[in-house]
Amino acid sequence: MSEEVEIIVELLEDVFGSAKQHYQNKGQISFDCPVCSYEIKGLDKLDGKGNLEINYAKHVYKCWNCSETHGTHGALGKLLDKYSTKRQKKVYDLLKPEEFEEKEVKKPKLRLPESYIKFKDSNPIYPVYRQAMNYLKSRGITDEIIEKYQIGFCDKGDYSGRIIVPSYNENNTLNYFIARAWVGDTRFKYKNPIAEKDKIIFNEHLIDWFKDIYLVEGVFDAFFLDNSIPMLGKHLSSLLFETIYEKALGNIIICLDGDAFDNAKKLYRELNGGRLYGKIKIVELPKDKDVCDLRGDINEYFYTMK
Repeated sequence: MSEEVEIIVELLEDVFGSAKQHYQNKGQISFDCPVCSYEIKGLDKLDGKGNLEINYAKHVYKCWNCSETHGTHGALGKLLDKYSTKRQKKVYDLLKPEEFEEKEVKKPKLRLPESYIKFKDSNPIYPVYRQAMNYLKSRGITDEIIEKYQIGFCDKGDYSGRIIVPSYNENNTLNYFIARAWVGDTRFKYKNPIAEKDKIIFNEHLIDWFKDIYLVEGVFDAFFLDNSIPMLGKHLSSLLFETIYEKALGNIIICLDGDAFDNAKKLYRELNGGRLYGKIKIVELPKDKDVCDLRGDINEYFYTMK
């Protein structure tokens, strides 16, 4: 391997951990997929499956398990935007051949599922309405939350049997949505659109940058904390980091699930610098709890970083 390739391989192992397979003659290396592990299975460690395959000769990646359902494929730079530090991404950008620069691709306009309907626009005696509403109430979600976040549901089509939570950018343009199954025997709890969620800030139009901001993992966590941003996982995207650094004027309070406290501390160290120094707070929840369980009552769990 050339010196440049050796550095890229070391960088990949630094970001994704020990390689599961490595075929130097093909320029191909595989790792545990963080999307499968953290976002789909909700683990606090990698799953050991080795489904994420990276071809560093062609600078592309694909997860053989979740590429179709979660869009886990494409240009390697896109993957590193999400999971690498700014320093790591800068090293990669310096080494990446010019022919593999990411091209601007015109994407189809994102739309909500055709069968999406807001609860307020549906008939309360409709059986599917009652099933979906019973699920939300079991999670402690109030009518006020349903109205604020424009929560709806689908009763047919590809998203049938799922709660829909749309996201809008600062200009009130749809930029993403969450589709969460309300029945327990569904293979995948979430079926989200093929979109670059690391390129959006979920429901940015609701954020008041002058007030304290909570960073949480999921959308359902965000329902219970005022002025909160769901990261849609355990990691902070480059866009969200840069936007917080530029716009946030209050404190930033990190509140991840109890089993992700190591991730929370890593995030604290990433954010606590420059103009944000001293404004980053951290919450340590019990290991078997998340924000939904506590209904936002987290005052007793504030933790002082040493």
